[in-house]
Amino acid sequence: MSILRHIKRFFKNILPRTVVSFIIRYRGEKLRPIDLSVLSIIDESDSKILSDPLFLECHILPALGFNNENMHEFPQELYPFCGKGLLHWQYPNQFGRYLSLLSKLKPESYLEIGVRHGGTFIITLEYLKKFIAVKNAIAIDIAYPPSIVMYKEKNSVVTFYQMNSQLDSFTKLLSKEKNIDLVFIDGNHEEWACMNDFNNVKDVANMIALHDIASDVCPGVKNSWVFIKNNYSSQYLFFEFTDQYESVKAKTGQSFFGIGLAVKKEFAGLRGIK
Repeated sequence: MSILRHIKRFFKNILPRTVVSFIIRYRGEKLRPIDLSVLSIIDESDSKILSDPLFLECHILPALGFNNENMHEFPQELYPFCGKGLLHWQYPNQFGRYLSLLSKLKPESYLEIGVRHGGTFIITLEYLKKFIAVKNAIAIDIAYPPSIVMYKEKNSVVTFYQMNSQLDSFTKLLSKEKNIDLVFIDGNHEEWACMNDFNNVKDVANMIALHDIASDVCPGVKNSWVFIKNNYSSQYLFFEFTDQYESVKAKTGQSFFGIGLAVKKEFAGLRGIK
């Protein structure tokens, strides 16, 4: 077993999973490719059906495959889908409702900070293709995800940058982007880092999503989301996707994941969202 795996095993019950994940990734975790063939599930589905969050939750998202780390965060009924497909790290009862709203907001450009294996990034783009032509998609991570590079061959609008969003290289990148419809923040989950990501993108993004706003193991994200809601209510409409699985809460006593979406009011109005 490698030294990195020894470190991860030793600390996983002491530090929040996001801190451990960030340390491992920063020190050079080698990410394995994911199975892009399952994207045919989205491609072959009708857009009308895909707009239904319950259909996404019960059929599409499980079939695309979940991550198999920290399995205690998932309900047992989802275990057969873990470690397969796109390895996305989402609760389908949250992610399905989020995607369904995006089908109405129709972002034409997308930036994701912290893509890991690439599952959430790829699902989001493939899903949006059923509703709108996305013109620009940027993936950022401090590790090198081979699947994003493979996916770029399938989707020419994709660009990947291996960088730390907390450094000047990221702000220089943003200075070249005049407007991004949607930014998904899922990088360093410490409060200072989340707020730094938010502050860096808020002037160029029409919508900003934060991952893990309901997670008890990610207090930094929860605090950041509360701060944003309390201090930017005049500029944004806020949507939260935080449904939990009672079996997991009963077993662990904790809540996990959660997506918060802040939509600039002017942009929401243009899309007919109130």
